[in-house]
Order: sequence, then C-alpha cells, then structure tokens
Amino acid sequence: MQNKLLIKFRRSYIWILAALIAVVILFPIAWVFTSSITPSGELFSSPINYIPLNPTLSNYQRLFQTLKIGEKIKNTLIITFASLVLSTIVCTFAAYSFNRYSSKGLSVAFACLLATSLIPPIVTARPLYDFIRRANLIDTFPGLIILYTSTLIPFSVVILTGFFNEIPITIEEAAEVDGCNFFQKFFLIILPILRPGLATISIINFISCLNDLFTPLFFASKIEVLSVAITTIPRNNAYSVPWDLTSAMGWIILLPIIIFVAIFQKQIMEGIMAGGVKG
Repeated sequence: MQNKLLIKFRRSYIWILAALIAVVILFPIAWVFTSSITPSGELFSSPINYIPLNPTLSNYQRLFQTLKIGEKIKNTLIITFASLVLSTIVCTFAAYSFNRYSSKGLSVAFACLLATSLIPPIVTARPLYDFIRRANLIDTFPGLIILYTSTLIPFSVVILTGFFNEIPITIEEAAEVDGCNFFQKFFLIILPILRPGLATISIINFISCLNDLFTPLFFASKIEVLSVAITTIPRNNAYSVPWDLTSAMGWIILLPIIIFVAIFQKQIMEGIMAGGVKG
C-alpha cells in the first residue's frame, strides 16, 4: 500500500514539476503572440488584459505592407535550408572520417576545427569581408550560404563525432562481410542509426541561422533576412519602441522555429526507438 502511494506521489510530483516548467517556458511565447494581435492602444492598459479585448491582425498587415516581410521570409528560407543541407552533408562525412580513421593529420585538422569555433566572429570579420569581396560574393546568396555553412560546421562536426562514437564498428564490419560497399554501408546502415544526431544538429543549426544577426548585417545590404528586419521596424521617435510591431515580428521569427522543432522532435524519438544501438 505504501509503495503504491509512493509511486502516485512521485508521478504527481513529476507532473506538477513538468507543468510548472511548461508554464515558465511557454508563457513568454504566448505573451509575444498575445501582444502581436493586440492594438497598440491596449498594450499598456491597467489592469493587464491577458486575452486581447479587440484582437486584430493589423500589426502583421503593416509589417507585410511596409517592410516587405514576404521577401525577407523567402530570403531567409533559401539561405537557411541551403546552409542546413550543405552543412549536414559536409559534416556527416567529416565526422565519420574523424571518428573512424586516425592519423596525425586528421588530429591536427580536428584540433584546428575546434579552435575556429572558439574565435569570436567579430575578430575575423574584416579579413573575411575582404576575402568575400575579392571573390565577388558580397551581398549574394552563394556568399551568405557559404558564410552560414562555415559557421555551422565546427559545432556540427563535434556533435556528430560524438554520435558516431555510439555506433559500434562491428556493424560496419558485418555489413562488409555481407558484401556491402562503402556507400551501401553508409547510406543504408549508418545514416538510419544516425537519425537522432542529424535531427539534433538540424534543430540547433536552424535556430542558429534564424537568430544570426551579425552575418547578414555585415556581409549584405540588399539581401535582407528576418533577423535584420526587426531593426528596420518604423518608430515614431528615437525613444519609443513599437511593441505591437516588434511582437508581431518576433512571432514571425518564432513560428518557423516552433514548427521545425515540433517536426524534428518526432524524428528524434523515432530514430531512438528504431535505430538505437547497444554497445
């Protein structure tokens, strides 16, 4: 009887704790959305209206009409997804090589890769700008995609190398005995097991690309993305912040992240259940 009560108490405690954490995490997101559909005259009403009395989409309409948000969304999606695909392909093969092969050259290359992730972007901004300018890639989609990809590579390689450590090499040896070549072994055996790792870096890199303000602000002027668009929101004066428009812009940036994370969270769980390996 006591054991049953103890189990019920633990379950209740876990649910209560999970609910509190969910409220702490979700309340700011819900508040941003609520502010985005609230008329500016009602944002600072007292007492606070947690549910808008006169919900409206006029804030979103103003953003699409005055700031051409549709074009910025298109630019963001092109750069983000191209960078994700390119970085995932490069980092998967690189992490496999670093994990499965050993030599002094590979050790030095891996150390240099780690070292680059420790250097603040502002330190390399000027020489990198000169290099990109000489290559005629300033303010171009290929240039921004290369810059985004180079930013994602170090962290992605480190994470995927850790996931490769969990995949026993005996699986590959068994596949070779059965007559599989490298590509059959890699694409039919390794990648399905690696799905949790690929989903993890996809989520992190997607969020990193959407939140990156420095790269598009420094290396582009005509090509604008969502992270830069929030700095161009019109103000009545230098001392006031249009929180209604800022909230609408924030929700436009948050929504694709929420959708992307929701989709890939399911992929992570499916990958763990279907491709989990015990060493």
